[in-house]
Amino acid sequence: MSHKHEIARTSFLASTGLMLAKLGVGIFTGSLALISDGVHAALDVLATFITMVAVHVSDRPADDTHNYGHNKIENISAFGEALLLMVAAAAIIWRSIEEIIHHDAPPRHVAWAIAVVSVAILIDAWRGIRLSLAAKQFESQALAADAVHFKTDLLASAAVLCGLFIVHVAGPKWHWVDAAAALAVAVIMVYAAIGLARHSIDILMDRAPAGLEPALQEVMRRVPGVTDVLRVRARQSGPRRFVDATISVDAKATLAEGHRIASAAELAVSEHDPRVDLTIHVEPSDADAGPTAVIHELAQTMKLQVHAVRVHEVGGQQYVSFHVELSGDMPLQQAHGVVSELEKRIRARLPNVSEVNSHLEPLP
Repeated sequence: MSHKHEIARTSFLASTGLMLAKLGVGIFTGSLALISDGVHAALDVLATFITMVAVHVSDRPADDTHNYGHNKIENISAFGEALLLMVAAAAIIWRSIEEIIHHDAPPRHVAWAIAVVSVAILIDAWRGIRLSLAAKQFESQALAADAVHFKTDLLASAAVLCGLFIVHVAGPKWHWVDAAAALAVAVIMVYAAIGLARHSIDILMDRAPAGLEPALQEVMRRVPGVTDVLRVRARQSGPRRFVDATISVDAKATLAEGHRIASAAELAVSEHDPRVDLTIHVEPSDADAGPTAVIHELAQTMKLQVHAVRVHEVGGQQYVSFHVELSGDMPLQQAHGVVSELEKRIRARLPNVSEVNSHLEPLP
């Protein structure tokens, strides 16, 4: 059994034990907050079981029908856990509001409930830390989702403990605090579920990992022989980043030289980030293209729209001006940085350019 599987199994056993303790003592004492926390724990049992299955499946190697592996099963399981959290939170909110309105009986034997919740907080803290470390080590979304569950358990148990303590000290007239604590549990669950669902959907819809594309462009541009990086596309599946890139090399280079440059770019990227699985397409650079075409090409690689490109030549020197369309909501400092980078690339590709004037325009 791998370390990742062992952590998932331990988490499942801990969830089962806490669920039984919380539900049992919650029913015995009549504490709605503790029963609500027990329902949350019951969902944790189901969630951790899903995690165990997802971790097992995600470790399978790529095959003929799943060429990129099975890692996305972890994202699917994390999204499922988020839905379970939302369903449970809705039920708890409904029951808590009913109790506050109708003034149900206050909890009994509160000391027992306080003892169980105190132990649960200690266990949740231990397993939450362990799961978070494992999720970071293995880049496992399933373990990360489990860690989110247990962190919400910890916060929820703390809210329940506060409610029970107030009822125990202040007396039955404060029994509504128990229901209010249950509401706090539900709010925590909803907040955690939304964040978990959003992250899972991002990966399932192949959202590019933040900052990866520009970082890899910079790495490949530093490789000798690479004249430009025309395109980089990235997506994530589990810990792996699958990237395809298009680079340009000197049009006079031989096929062997082009292959050598591409291999050097792959090695540079691998040393920068070993998690990247890179596919490179090599194109000859168009050294004879006019400056206007080069400016449009460079803008396209940065996903920018330019128009009104003007190039004037005086005494062997070129003077360039153009308009750049950017989002009207983009901060001015960020827009300046984007355009400055484009100007820098233009000067690198067109050494005869002595002056570049760019004009910012908000997109309609």
